[in-house]
Amino acid sequence: MRLPLANRTRYPDMKIVKLSVLWAARTAGLFRLFRHFTSSKVRIVCYHGGCLGDEHMFNPLLFCHGELLDQRLTWMRKTGFTIISLADAVALLGSDTVRPRLPAVLTFDDGWYSTYRTLHPVVARHRVPATLYLCTSYYLERRPNLEVAIAYLIWRAESRSVSVVGLNKQVDGDYDLTSTSGRTRLRDATTNWLRQGDLGSEAVCAALERLGEQLGLTSADLDFASRRFDFVYQDELREMLAGGWSVELHGHLHLYPAARPESLPEDIARCRAAIRDAGLPEANHYCYPSGDHDAAAGRYLEALGVRSATTCMPGLIDRADGMSRFYLSRLLDGERIHRLEFEAEMSGFSDFLRWLANLGRIAPKTPREH
Repeated sequence: MRLPLANRTRYPDMKIVKLSVLWAARTAGLFRLFRHFTSSKVRIVCYHGGCLGDEHMFNPLLFCHGELLDQRLTWMRKTGFTIISLADAVALLGSDTVRPRLPAVLTFDDGWYSTYRTLHPVVARHRVPATLYLCTSYYLERRPNLEVAIAYLIWRAESRSVSVVGLNKQVDGDYDLTSTSGRTRLRDATTNWLRQGDLGSEAVCAALERLGEQLGLTSADLDFASRRFDFVYQDELREMLAGGWSVELHGHLHLYPAARPESLPEDIARCRAAIRDAGLPEANHYCYPSGDHDAAAGRYLEALGVRSATTCMPGLIDRADGMSRFYLSRLLDGERIHRLEFEAEMSGFSDFLRWLANLGRIAPKTPREH
């Protein structure tokens, strides 16, 4: 079996090979078979922001349309998945309680305004629970995320090279936007400049629009007024809570202190306090920022009273108690993930393929005859 030509032309050769294999496996009934074999295992799915413009083209794993989430939830419902809360899933993973068929958990990272604006209504329409892992420094700043907004501005610019003049002495200069180094240099210079002062949202947006003008972009092109790169406000968090969401820990600084876990308690405490100050229930589940973690994480999180932590490593979860509950697998979904890839992951077929690949890597070599 092969993918239709209309779809094949959208992907590079290696992606076409992968999708063709998955297409054949699904057609042969293997997805359904593996859903049967793994019907008691927990699946945790990860999304980030929604989409208010063309953000999905800029970063298709960070931003997705509400239509994509609706398609995923519709398929899950028709296929027999049971969407449960994160707290219920963690409780099930640590006990011998009978589980619902094909249990799945929805999680959303960071706390983007677009999650509230375009994805929350989809969750509400399907009447399923969801978890928002909130990065509280982003939430408290009440302005666009500088790194993402600047990266978008550079991506959106059609200029191959640019001379920035009269903006700021740290930023002014010549940049080759066809090179990674040139784009990185402009992004870092602009970020450092805007982080020096305690600038509010209006000042940040005005400065970015001035830079955009020198890159050939208008304020309408950037559309910062839509809050496309902003985060939720307190009243929006409370509305989500009332709609069946839980708000949990994503750290205060969106940075896991690798090799410095002793600084983790302060970060967790600040994150918890901000969530508590918003009038929300105590947060007890953690998501590693950018998936970064180390072997010491579980011990520190347990001492802090955290009940679970999720990674960005794909896979189904059979049981998680003790330290293993601080390293839960999670499927990262988004616009870049083909429907076949999503279905293969959720059905357990991709887990089987990874097991086969790992088996091949660790299999002892047969001695050669000399």
